[in-house]
Amino acid sequence: MSRSIHPTAERPLVRLDTLPLGGGRLAVERTFPGKIKNVSIVTTGPALGHGFTIDRTTVEQVARHAPGMRGRWTHGGLCEDGLGRHLGAWQNLRLETFRLCRACEAEAPTGTTACAGCQQPTSEEWRAVGDFAFAASAHKVRPDGLDVPAPVYLMDRAAEDPRSLGISIVARLDWVEEKVEGQEAPRRLARLASKHDLRRGDWVADPAANPLGLHEGTGAPSELVELATRELDRLAAREGAATAKLRALAFLARHFGDDVEAQGELERLEAEVEALRAQVARLEVAAETRREADDRAYLESLRRVSAEVQAPIPEKDLEQVAALLRAGQGALARTVGDAFLARSRAEGQARFHRKDPASLQPEEPAPAPEQASVEVQAHALRRRGWTVEIGEDGTITRKTPPGERSRA
Repeated sequence: MSRSIHPTAERPLVRLDTLPLGGGRLAVERTFPGKIKNVSIVTTGPALGHGFTIDRTTVEQVARHAPGMRGRWTHGGLCEDGLGRHLGAWQNLRLETFRLCRACEAEAPTGTTACAGCQQPTSEEWRAVGDFAFAASAHKVRPDGLDVPAPVYLMDRAAEDPRSLGISIVARLDWVEEKVEGQEAPRRLARLASKHDLRRGDWVADPAANPLGLHEGTGAPSELVELATRELDRLAAREGAATAKLRALAFLARHFGDDVEAQGELERLEAEVEALRAQVARLEVAAETRREADDRAYLESLRRVSAEVQAPIPEKDLEQVAALLRAGQGALARTVGDAFLARSRAEGQARFHRKDPASLQPEEPAPAPEQASVEVQAHALRRRGWTVEIGEDGTITRKTPPGERSRA
């Protein structure tokens, strides 16, 4: 068996999941800010989906470099940088050996060579184990709609159902090829060159169902996620979200060999988008033109109708209505304008019913003297030609018919 090191110019970040956390091992310390102890961070075995293997040396390197390593609430999404998901750091790292039944994905009792459940052989494996200490600030993190702080939720889950959560590390790895006797292809082993290459140990809900598999979230290394996020954000800011989405889809299609068809589809979709934008612009111009015409017609109707009722609306009031129309407050403008018009109609109606005193015709004879007051009787008699005198006591002292006055 021989080994050779093949350093790479660019080492992408890789996400590696450990086994789901087994029951009976974890210890929860709830003294603020809290701690979950005896957590398995990484385990020996094939990294399915990666094409390499984690051996005891890899686990030893993780145990050596992991003290102080940070941990988040999951790895975050494609468009998240994880700043608001920091939970704490790892401490008290150590190396443990145990028996594992890979068929059952379960730990077997120490010293056994066969699984009690499936009777399959067990293997001796190694794992890096540590304690996760929550930060005080982590109690302000409530992601994904939680109604309790993230540390409280994780401690509750660890106590109730340890297999429902696990750890996924993010690391930048080198590779060592190991020639195994009896195998044609060499085995590729992962190596950590320094503490700086071990980035994080994050809490995840569904670690892969094998000792070391690719995380079932985005399935992409953090380096790729962060680069793609930056480029998509720049493109969206420059050309809009719709165009950014189309270009991203076209890139993926070209990458998988559908470049001609994808380019044609992109051009067709872009042409449709431009046509729709032009149509929207035309409709907006037409709507604005109609609105301005309606506003002018309304102002003209206020002038015309108020003039017809002989009470024109003052120009300062019409300008107030026009200002509201220009501000886009059409309903309020028409309410004010209608109020001004109602006022004009009321003023015009009052002027129409006012009579010139010179045009009044003689009134009908007054009621009989016995039915009217003294003043009314005197006024009525005088209009018929009578001579009427009223004394100081307010009574009629003399009434002379028209004929008798002329004879006198």
